[in-house]
Amino acid sequence: MKVDGLTFIVTGGASGLGKEVARTLVSQGAFVSIFDINVDSSRNIASELGEDRCFVAGSVNVTVEADVAHAIAKTLEHFSSKKLGGVIISSGIVTPPATITGYGPDQVLTSYAQFEHVIGVNLLGAYCVAQKVSEILLKNNPFNKDGERGIIITVSSILGLDGLFVGYGTSKAGLTGLTLPLAKELSSFGIRVMSIAPGVFDTPIVDRSNKNAPIALFPRRLGEPTEFADLVLRVIDTPMLNGSVIRLDGALHV
Repeated sequence: MKVDGLTFIVTGGASGLGKEVARTLVSQGAFVSIFDINVDSSRNIASELGEDRCFVAGSVNVTVEADVAHAIAKTLEHFSSKKLGGVIISSGIVTPPATITGYGPDQVLTSYAQFEHVIGVNLLGAYCVAQKVSEILLKNNPFNKDGERGIIITVSSILGLDGLFVGYGTSKAGLTGLTLPLAKELSSFGIRVMSIAPGVFDTPIVDRSNKNAPIALFPRRLGEPTEFADLVLRVIDTPMLNGSVIRLDGALHV
């Protein structure tokens, strides 16, 4: 499936990997709708990319079905002459807000409330978007001879594959576990589902002052957001990539 001329939703598109995905999609002729809770940052990237190509659906909380449904409706109205090609779900949080405390000595252990909050955003929020987008993709006429109607790409993490951090790691493991069942459910309708599990990438979420922060074994550095975005393009462009999780980590295991 070619991205040129199609619309893609990017959740978490106002920063980090999602922002680079938005830039790359637009550079290849796609139209992008940003779903992010930070509306000011979303408008900044839309201004950079051009509001004729990049739409901001307002402040979108992916855990609220009404928010997601409204944002999708606004996107389809704004790009009314374009077909929705799919979604890249890169929104997520690493830790819950400080107001939600842990338990045990110095409250350093993961409480149920903390766990519930992270799972709600990273896993349930992702599925909320995936399900709402799939409703639209089902209505597409096939884009190619394979009968492809669209794609859903989630952003997992090597922390979900290697088992680190109870809340975050479990939520990302949930995304990897969702990939094949959802692909099997949607494949007969021409909708692919893939997940990318990045290692440590050079985004604002990384503490560059931490000399002990893990980096890839080779190349011996942090990942570059452009490398992630290029892989997203390759996944979209390759119909046989379906139901799988791709590690993008330079052999780093944590």
